[in-house]
Amino acid sequence: MRSMNSRWTKWLMLLVAMIMTVSLFAGCAGEEEEKPTLTLFDGSWGSLWLSNALAKIIIEEGYGYPCELVTVSSDVMNATHPKGDLLIDMEQWTQNNPEWYQGHIKDGTLVELGVVLEGGPQFWCIPQWVHEQYGIDTVEDMKEHWELFPDPEDSTKGMFINCKVGWNCERINIFKFEAYGLDEYYNIISPGTAGAEKAAMIGPQLKNEPVFGYYWAPTDLMGMFDWYILEEPEFDPDIWAKIAAKMENSDLPSLTEACAYESVPLTISVYKDLLDLAPDVVTMLRNFNVGLDRCNRALAYQGENEIGEWETVAIWWMREYDSHWKSFVPSDIYTKIKAYVDDYGPVP
Repeated sequence: MRSMNSRWTKWLMLLVAMIMTVSLFAGCAGEEEEKPTLTLFDGSWGSLWLSNALAKIIIEEGYGYPCELVTVSSDVMNATHPKGDLLIDMEQWTQNNPEWYQGHIKDGTLVELGVVLEGGPQFWCIPQWVHEQYGIDTVEDMKEHWELFPDPEDSTKGMFINCKVGWNCERINIFKFEAYGLDEYYNIISPGTAGAEKAAMIGPQLKNEPVFGYYWAPTDLMGMFDWYILEEPEFDPDIWAKIAAKMENSDLPSLTEACAYESVPLTISVYKDLLDLAPDVVTMLRNFNVGLDRCNRALAYQGENEIGEWETVAIWWMREYDSHWKSFVPSDIYTKIKAYVDDYGPVP
């Protein structure tokens, strides 16, 4: 009897050991390898917020990589993106820093994956009614009408609303201003945030007062009011090369000529290691495209409904343009993302 009990005890212990071993291997086999966090540049403007929100949903819900949006200035992005601290930039305004961008594309530290928007116009503008009432057509005309745009802190000059501190366009506008000789007539105000710049342009329009400043598209502001884009000398690559050189070395002599911005496609760039780190995401980003008209609609939707959460705007966009973004990803990935979009709940 004792021998039989001993035998059963041994068999029971062996069975338990086998079960534990099988469970251990099953657990290990079922665990997915932890995926790295992908960092995306957040430059704090509407079209980029939209692209980042769309990319984040697709990457996290479809491919399982956690994403981190990193808010830094353009200068910090320029320093960290080629080192891999920022892996993805969803919206490169290549004209604003062409030597930096093309240099890193050529040396292979950055890889251009595709076009997110067909063009990104940048310009100086005034209200349409000011253009019509005072016959202001060109940047040269602005010298004769500086008193229409008074600087509240300097009665001897007008005021120009520049783009925010830290963006490349801030310095470009300063160099162009000097080249046109407008610095004799206007003080340049560079707001600390994109929101402050927008408010500085909206405020006078709401009060039917003149305002003179820099802006770009696509943005909701361009659809909120009627604007007149001031005429400048046409874009000239030779002149722009001098502006780019001044951007690289501010100690160069002041420019004596300038020209209009060129509307160029906005591209997606990634740090080179992403091609091995997340090749499936790279393939998706090669297909990723928002499109100007679709972006304009989304920005107008966000502004009209005063939506502060860009994921909500992205969900609206994905529901509106399901057949478009479906082409970015394989069918099994689409099914995962679509489930998240459908389960998100109602949006305005």
